[in-house]
Amino acid sequence: MHRILRVVALLVTLAAALTVTATGAATAHAAGGQVTALDMFRMLPATIFENTAEGLNDEEKQQLADEGETNFWAVVESTPELYEVGALPMLDTRVTVRVFRADNGDTLAAMGVKNGEACALELWRRKPDGRLAPAATPEEPDITDFFAPGYKLPPGTSPSVMLCLGEAGLEARALLWTSTGLAQVKFDHKVMYRWNGSTFSKAILPANGQ
Repeated sequence: MHRILRVVALLVTLAAALTVTATGAATAHAAGGQVTALDMFRMLPATIFENTAEGLNDEEKQQLADEGETNFWAVVESTPELYEVGALPMLDTRVTVRVFRADNGDTLAAMGVKNGEACALELWRRKPDGRLAPAATPEEPDITDFFAPGYKLPPGTSPSVMLCLGEAGLEARALLWTSTGLAQVKFDHKVMYRWNGSTFSKAILPANGQ
């Protein structure tokens, strides 16, 4: 009887161990199958770097992904959701890849450049089967979205709006130009685009709000 009980106990222990191992393997497989920001950086063309003075060719992009630095660029931050590089030596120009997970299994990658007031943006969509294609960016907001109702632009100013990659999504950046350069204007609102699992949803918020 004692021998039978020991055999049963051993079988129960083995079954529990196998269950834990299988669960851990499944979890590891799921985590390993998730596309990271660095993965997307490797897959995507380096066209976004055409908006920088330093540029980046395919060989340098491979070196940057593998070694973390080239003659002109260095990795600033790398997480599963974010991959950011800065131009040497000051790191003032930043190129960032941020991934957004879609409910249907797609991975959306936003690639952005920021250098002072200027920015550039590309969106790419990767399907679960590996297919990769450019994705349309949201429509740029009207300049009136940045001001309280009734505001009138100063005479002689020309507005422009750019879409940039923000901290938690996309953000619109408004600029007002005059014949002598960029006008210093205080905006009432900021315009954000928040990812909801399927698309970027526009939100108009107070300029100093969240």
